[in-house]
Amino acid sequence: MKVKKIKIVIAFALILIVSTLKAQVNQPNDVKEFGIGLSSLNSFSLQYRWGNENRLFRITGTIGGTTSNGNSSNNTSDVLDTTYNNSSSTSTSNKSPINLNCGLGFSILKLKSISQKFEFMYGGICSISYIYSNTQSTQTGSSINNGITYPDDMTSKRTSQTLQPSIGIVIGAVYKISSSFLLYAEIAPNIYYAYNKTTTNSTYSSQQNEISTSNTSSSNNTFGVSGLSNSGASLTIVYRIPK
Repeated sequence: MKVKKIKIVIAFALILIVSTLKAQVNQPNDVKEFGIGLSSLNSFSLQYRWGNENRLFRITGTIGGTTSNGNSSNNTSDVLDTTYNNSSSTSTSNKSPINLNCGLGFSILKLKSISQKFEFMYGGICSISYIYSNTQSTQTGSSINNGITYPDDMTSKRTSQTLQPSIGIVIGAVYKISSSFLLYAEIAPNIYYAYNKTTTNSTYSSQQNEISTSNTSSSNNTFGVSGLSNSGASLTIVYRIPK
């Protein structure tokens, strides 16, 4: 009788061990990933992902910027008769020392295997971004009115700041370069709200040698949809570390 009970206990233990091992085999492996992304050729991101081979949580920090300089000139002449002669010439220099954008995003991504090397990826994303733009314009010139030369100068500085939260979906694909390195390609269509504030400070030198200043400020709220075109697609190279 005791031998029979022992056999039953052993059989029950074996069944429990086999079922546990089977569950562990079917369970996806836990992973964590570190990635560097590129979007629109001028915006970079650092990414950290954690979860398993079927579902990943992702935190993304982005930063990007541009700068530009330009020059132009203009000359006009207006002659009505021998007693009236009016002409002017201007030279304009435009400078954008900094156009900065940065942001922070959180995503939940699901992965579906297509083949040994490719996976389909989709999920939700919420993010917030900050955009700063600073443009300076300097115009120097002169005008001649009936033989008298007057200065025609203007200096203008325009600053724009935008705060933009958004929510959307992620659609993309994953290519497994190796067991440790993966390449992600994705687009993220989203609905956004943007608050923008713009300030402009200008200084003028008029024909009567008078100097005047002007300060203006404006703000606006906009809603929209972005990320639908492939110009906003991003590529990310990822290093995966199994836990």
